[in-house]
Amino acid sequence: MITSERIQAALAARHGLPVRHCRVDALGGGDTGATFQVDLNGRPAFLKWLPDVDALDAEADGLAALAKAIRVPEVLDHGDLAGGRALLLEWLPLAAPGEPFWPALGRALAALHGVEGERFGHHRDNWIGANPQYNRPDTDWPRFFVEQRLLPQLRWARDRGLEAAVGERLERVMARVPAWLAGLSVRPALVHGDLWRGNVGTLAGNRPVVFDPAVYYGHAEVDLAMLSLFGRVPETFYRAYGQNPRAVDFQHRVRLYNLYHLLNHFNLFGGGYAGAVADSATALLRD
Repeated sequence: MITSERIQAALAARHGLPVRHCRVDALGGGDTGATFQVDLNGRPAFLKWLPDVDALDAEADGLAALAKAIRVPEVLDHGDLAGGRALLLEWLPLAAPGEPFWPALGRALAALHGVEGERFGHHRDNWIGANPQYNRPDTDWPRFFVEQRLLPQLRWARDRGLEAAVGERLERVMARVPAWLAGLSVRPALVHGDLWRGNVGTLAGNRPVVFDPAVYYGHAEVDLAMLSLFGRVPETFYRAYGQNPRAVDFQHRVRLYNLYHLLNHFNLFGGGYAGAVADSATALLRD
């Protein structure tokens, strides 16, 4: 288990500081990864540490991509530390959101989604929570979503005990995805990829900031879908973004895109999400 004292000594050495000028306070963690509040010679920062190299490399890569168009925490340092890998980020003084926050977030996401790629996917695979997220570039969005989002999650879910009947229902969903998305003009937009409410914050002046990304180029609506997965999103957000949230086709796609995240939650956290996966697949096939 990593300790604050070990991080403190390693971080001070890495930055050429006396240990007394490097304060480290544990925020959370377990047997593998951990997070810390850091003060480096008077500069506050947030540090993530993992024994595994790739996850934090992927996060740093994602933050660099998002920084083109939306406020994210600045990456201050990234590399080997204390026998693992560390990501040192700007400390963000988050505030409670006011009414102007939601339209500001709508405009910020519209700007992010205005960044276009040549193909769907990304130049590297990354992570959605603790599960791999595959990003092999593809020119066909429905095929990409089925083969690199739903299908891997379904395989893992079956390994974790998903009922056979639910798996068959999900196969029927995947078979219908090309027809459901036919006729849409979907361009490869840069998306956050894991945009639930816990990965969105508010800075002073109701300025939005996002973090913990799982970026790729995809249909912009995947971010809108996940933002609404665990709570209602105000109408002012959609107006600022330029989306009608009550459109029937949009609501169907929201359910479809969030099925990926429900499956991922089942695979990460267990059977408590089995009912939500089954209900979502049933609703998609019924609509």
